[in-house]
Amino acid sequence: MVRIGRLAVVALAAALAGCAIDDSGPVRSVWRTEGGRPTWINVVYVTDRQPDASFPGGFATRWAGAPSCGTATTVIPSAMLAGEKPQYGYVEKTAPLSCAGAGGRLAGAIALIEEQAKARHCRSVFLFVHGFHTGFDGAVLRAAQVSHDAETGCAVAAFSWSAEIDVDRYVSDLEHSDYSGPLLAEFLRELDESGLRVTVEGHSLGSRLLLMTLSSLGQSRLPPRAGFIDELVLTAPDVGADPRNNDFAKLMDAAAAFAKRTTIYVSSLDSVLEISRREHGGVPRLGNETDFSFRPAETDHEVDIIDATDAPADRLDHSYYAMSPETVADIMQVLKGVALQDRLKAAKPTLACGMDCPPDYRLNLPEGRGPRFVTRFIMHALPVIPLVR
Repeated sequence: MVRIGRLAVVALAAALAGCAIDDSGPVRSVWRTEGGRPTWINVVYVTDRQPDASFPGGFATRWAGAPSCGTATTVIPSAMLAGEKPQYGYVEKTAPLSCAGAGGRLAGAIALIEEQAKARHCRSVFLFVHGFHTGFDGAVLRAAQVSHDAETGCAVAAFSWSAEIDVDRYVSDLEHSDYSGPLLAEFLRELDESGLRVTVEGHSLGSRLLLMTLSSLGQSRLPPRAGFIDELVLTAPDVGADPRNNDFAKLMDAAAAFAKRTTIYVSSLDSVLEISRREHGGVPRLGNETDFSFRPAETDHEVDIIDATDAPADRLDHSYYAMSPETVADIMQVLKGVALQDRLKAAKPTLACGMDCPPDYRLNLPEGRGPRFVTRFIMHALPVIPLVR
């Protein structure tokens, strides 16, 4: 048993090796562009990281306690063909700008978003909130890539809290994500006041941060408008879902009023969330729970849970939200406001029924697609890892 545990540790270390930009490593599109050309995308950022020119994108992993705003110019490579030399996304430059303005603490960032929208002749913004083990460059690159691949078509923004790029610093990341709650709350409040159509996606601890923030806004003296978020997408949410004390249910009940629809993607083979479960004393994580349904107290706010277990992605299958074409294709439909039943019945459906439909929905994947062997091995071996720590 100890030998199996050692093999699991070795496999886990190998799976994590080389992950430098974010928890999924190199960023590139899941789609092939004409001629394989890269795409340049400007992302408006709000961050509470310490500015530091020695880090990619110009921001460190340290918490600053004060906001920084501006625009990051990102370069997103096309999906690769077999035999091509790998190309990786990068931040070409950043253009800092004062956050504050006459309209609010983050009016400068809101003005940048409105300028982007006006230039594209549209009135919407896609906001991305990253998760654990993600640097500033990874945050803005993922915002750009998901926005591009999901064809959001208007302004793009990223909220980057001070996560560290160190797999041993999960507890530190958890703490720093909590520190950023007030700043994210102000950003969401000012986005509501802008009158733009707002869609939001969170990943992992970013999903937890969004739920906590929206829940707290519901308890504030002047909460935002009900339904000011058109589409709220939570992917691989690192949120407690213990049936005896369900944190998710309480947070979602309080947050649901601010989103017209919430779509949650989960995977039983998400190795990172299995590790998180152990770090939380065995409390189940929502992002691992495929046999789970939720009905908000206010029935006019839809909450859909999609099983993405079979979607292949990174070595730990935690970043399927951005690395699986099937997941991205369904998120594209969600962000465009396409109803769940229409995604099931389309000529090229992005969803399929599970064992009990509704409420059991899963991604529609071609036969033969599925998680790689290393993911299945790690998930079976993880239970013995504590024996060899």
